[in-house]
Amino acid sequence: MSDGTTEVLLEAANFEPIGILRTSERLALRTEGSNKWEKGVDPYAAEPAAVLASRLLVDLAGAEPTGSVDVHEGLPERPVVSFRPERADRVIGLDVAPDEQRAILDSLGFDVGESWDVTVPTWRARDVIREIDLVEEVARVVLDRVPMTMPLRRAVAGHLTPEQRFRRGLEDVLVGAGFSEAYTWSLTPSDPDPGALRLPDPMSGEQAVLRTTLLHGLVETAAVNVDAGNDCIRLFELARVYLPSGEQLPDERWRVAGIAEGGFEAARAAVEAMHDAFHVPLVVRRTSLDHLHPGKAAETDAGRFGELHPTLLDGRWGVFELDVEQLMAPLPERILYVDVITYPPSRQDIAVAVAEEVEAGAIVALAHEAGGAELREARVFDVYRGDQVGEGRKSVAVHLVFQAPDRTLTDEEANTARDRIVAALVDRFGAELRA
Repeated sequence: MSDGTTEVLLEAANFEPIGILRTSERLALRTEGSNKWEKGVDPYAAEPAAVLASRLLVDLAGAEPTGSVDVHEGLPERPVVSFRPERADRVIGLDVAPDEQRAILDSLGFDVGESWDVTVPTWRARDVIREIDLVEEVARVVLDRVPMTMPLRRAVAGHLTPEQRFRRGLEDVLVGAGFSEAYTWSLTPSDPDPGALRLPDPMSGEQAVLRTTLLHGLVETAAVNVDAGNDCIRLFELARVYLPSGEQLPDERWRVAGIAEGGFEAARAAVEAMHDAFHVPLVVRRTSLDHLHPGKAAETDAGRFGELHPTLLDGRWGVFELDVEQLMAPLPERILYVDVITYPPSRQDIAVAVAEEVEAGAIVALAHEAGGAELREARVFDVYRGDQVGEGRKSVAVHLVFQAPDRTLTDEEANTARDRIVAALVDRFGAELRA
């Protein structure tokens, strides 16, 4: 149309829903129009729509109508449904006067005859076809009158599985650490895993792929909170991911993931809190991932954590994602308690110089391996880099606690265990004892 247009043909049409649905599925083409027409539109609405549009053209644009044509093979008759007010009372469980039921149906566009033959309005012809449908129309108006009663329960059966109890415990730990639970979409526009499952007929391009990670949804949620001006953002999600399995159905795994302001330290604190709460040993190794900051990424047996790459979200953000099943794997089915040792411990500190690539966690693990049963604790309390240890090397200070359940260890016994640890570090990592 242009400024020179003088004739306009206006069409108001109605389309058959089943054909639209089948064509949309066959072509894998989902549009706003297909979503509308496949659900069914009142066929009687085409004529008043055309009249209204024509009147607007006449009143607002100075148009002059020249004629009209109405083409159809007969519009469907309005359904007529027999209705019994007493039947509605029994189903609803309330006494609703017949006159009130008639008034309710009249107000909703139904034509109620003297013998309770109800003619359905054209815009409800597809979903009101039985008497029970009319009962529902009455019920939804008087629903607020239904008295509130507790269900009768004579016995309670069933219990939570160990994994369900573990998941609830994780939620409690993270909430106690200041996190708020978030719910993000299971369907995403894309996924970092090239093998992620793509829906053959998605509702939209924004929900086309089954997610293999929870982090992308949490990053987007954190960005929304930042834009809204919120601060001290700490979010977690405990939900399923859908991993490619090579079969028709994916491998559904429970994951716990989180994002928090504060960088690597925030993520590490959350991971340590979850492991400490369930007394699960935490063994950390270096790793590198595209979505994590170089040099600030770590992995455990259950997953990964670190500082989010600055290109993904402004600021310093810590993120983690752990597999729930792998996280609870070290938990024993039966907990066996050990008596508290009453004999005093022997505490010693050592500092060893090792190559920069040697992980502190590997030093602690080797200390436990070489220290034997008498070594009760080994933890790193200082890491030094400087001229005194040389370029490409670092000094790691480890606090050692030796203790026996049946006697007080002598200095000689503690020194012997310490020497075994030092010898193992020298042999495996080329360590140099500094103090």
